Amino acid sequence: MIISVQDNLKEIILNLESLGYNVHKFSEGIPSDVYIYKDEELGLSNLTNHVKTPNSGALLINVDNKSMKEILYAINNRTYSPLF
Repeated sequence: MIISVQDNLKEIILNLESLGYNVHKFSEGIPSDVYIYKDEELGLSNLTNHVKTPNSGALLINVDNKSMKEILYAINNRTYSPLF
């Protein structure tokens, strides 16, 4: 599983790397299975400039008001709360 994280979310990048995940920054442009972003800063409409999905699609995780435990649950279970 390849995870791309918004460049400035350094703490999340470090936490995921320490747990053994294959993590990249958005600026690397790596097609990923999971994209982690902060909607307050980036916005969903701007996220499309960074997303390069594999054929199977990708999970988008907005980390606004999410704990690391909630982020990991979403990654591992490929589930997330609805957009609306």
